[in-house]
Amino acid sequence: MNIVVRKGKRQEGIGTKLLNEIFELSKQLKAQNITLEVNEKNKPAISLYQKFDFQQVGLRKKYYHNTDNAVIMSVKLMSLN
Repeated sequence: MNIVVRKGKRQEGIGTKLLNEIFELSKQLKAQNITLEVNEKNKPAISLYQKFDFQQVGLRKKYYHNTDNAVIMSVKLMSLN
């Protein structure tokens, strides 16, 4: 699944709201962690994820268009209580 905020709507807190909803739903489903991947060049997204305590746990080399790396990030839901 891809979750993207339209370029013209970025910096309006939409990404933060989406992540908050994802965390709530994940907790209701009793998930223990959330894992995602993000293009290593997408610094704003990585910064947002780090604010939610996501940590880099891996790297997929040349994942996007056989050129850009994907950063694998994960957060334990218990750490957000």
